[in-house]
Amino acid sequence: MNETSYAELKKYKDQYNVDYSIGDLTPTVCEINNWPVPAQCGGTPIPVIVDHAQRLFDGEGKNEKTFIYCPDAVGDIHRQHYPELLARVEKVAGIRLLSSGVMPSVTPVCFGTIFSGASPEVHGIRQYAKPVLEVETLFDSVAKAGKKAAIISINTCSIDMIFRKRNVDYYSLNTDARCREVAEMLLRNDDYDMIVCYSTEYDSLSHKTGCDSATSLTALKNCVQYFEDFARLTDEIWGKYNRVLIWAPDHGNHPVSETSGTHGTNTPEDMLVNHFYRITPGKK
Repeated sequence: MNETSYAELKKYKDQYNVDYSIGDLTPTVCEINNWPVPAQCGGTPIPVIVDHAQRLFDGEGKNEKTFIYCPDAVGDIHRQHYPELLARVEKVAGIRLLSSGVMPSVTPVCFGTIFSGASPEVHGIRQYAKPVLEVETLFDSVAKAGKKAAIISINTCSIDMIFRKRNVDYYSLNTDARCREVAEMLLRNDDYDMIVCYSTEYDSLSHKTGCDSATSLTALKNCVQYFEDFARLTDEIWGKYNRVLIWAPDHGNHPVSETSGTHGTNTPEDMLVNHFYRITPGKK
């Protein structure tokens, strides 16, 4: 474990009095898949997820397929404002983990931590910028284990840019709806051990029209619908595999005015997110 990363992630957990960090996702996914953990990781495997996987996967905890859905800017604040909507995600997933983000709470910084387990001080992105990460990431772990991964994202977005130069198939598209379509196509082809699918529309519209505008709320509803779709599709197509489906946003947001939203501050609205896990045994 990287002690610098661990200390920085712990600082935010302690500040918000939560048990989990967004940096815990990568070591948790590595643990249940028996993949190597990135060298600079300071996050820790989440016991409730590891234990649940061991119980469901014949006592061995060995996962076979992983699907991670990343809806940008959907924080715990949205669960507070729209409880019935986010309850649909929890109903599908079964496990909700309130998690602290990192500063600044902007997309490349947070996803850099989510997919490396490293803190910003260690992975190197400390502002809104999109350099290719030089630290090891979850995508390197997949490759080292001899597995295949795909990233489906909006062209030139953070996830599309900062994880380049790796043994990953990149699908760079122009709309969330197209990302969802390609995700289904890749699931049906059954070529990948891990698929990451990103949605940007809620974040983009919240900046332009406000966090709670009608258009932003439609985009948020679409995120929930996509997650429900991915649960149905992974059950249908990956039914024979032990599998995990994860809802993994990067940060929340807060209003600047009725027609504009933002994020990046060290406040609960921006820093607290819920990661949801759905763990399902395969039908052998």
